[in-house]
Amino acid sequence: MRRSFFSLALAALLAGAGLASPAGAQQDKITVFAAASLTEAYNAAGPAFTKKTGIAVTFNYGGSDTLATQIKQGAPVDVFASANNAQMKVVSDAGLIAGIPKTFAKNRLVLISPKGAAMKFASPADLAKPGAKVVLAAATVPVGGYARATFGKLSGTSGYPADFPAAVEKNVVSNELDVKAVVTKISLGEGDAGVVYSTDVTASVAPKLDVLPFPSAVAPDIEYPIAALKNAPNAKGAQAFVDYIVSPEGQAFLKTRGFISP
Repeated sequence: MRRSFFSLALAALLAGAGLASPAGAQQDKITVFAAASLTEAYNAAGPAFTKKTGIAVTFNYGGSDTLATQIKQGAPVDVFASANNAQMKVVSDAGLIAGIPKTFAKNRLVLISPKGAAMKFASPADLAKPGAKVVLAAATVPVGGYARATFGKLSGTSGYPADFPAAVEKNVVSNELDVKAVVTKISLGEGDAGVVYSTDVTASVAPKLDVLPFPSAVAPDIEYPIAALKNAPNAKGAQAFVDYIVSPEGQAFLKTRGFISP
């Protein structure tokens, strides 16, 4: 009888511990969906954040449009960091953002081409020359949208034909899902030129690329917003990560990798 009572008590204790463990586990980890261009900066900031808070971070990188879609479809996410305000608005309009998104970084567009390639690019105007194989991110991806908006601003200005956007589009041989895919293709010589963020010309690919800036008069205002999700599995951890990224300590990881302070 005593043994039976002890067994029942032990079983109840183990069951209670089993029920409590998932909730406890949620408090020491978060999942962050982040624009692909943040890969290097966030991979460096993540361990520092974990050391400071005890909260482990899992990052999922991709095109901001793809990430926004996944969040709307119910992916269990704590934080969203987008490469533009448009995709953050998609998530916000769906009622999934907790509080007001914060701009935590800015970036610049550059034209990249394979170093030593036969086809040379003296300016962005050369993206329209016949035979050029241009690799861009898809128009729904922030960097692809920024690129096309910039082509529109250049249209009809000195050195650029009135149909410049259409002429470039005719040369596009691939529309990629995120900015890292554009960098990879151009660094491997699978295209003559592409448009990416300056921060994506990292130390590992810089020796393989020639880089040209876009004219400052037409350079887009590239802003990165971040926000905790309303249904975050770990709401406190999500807010802690947002606060860390906008803090001087978090900003240092971004500045080191070429991002501009907001």
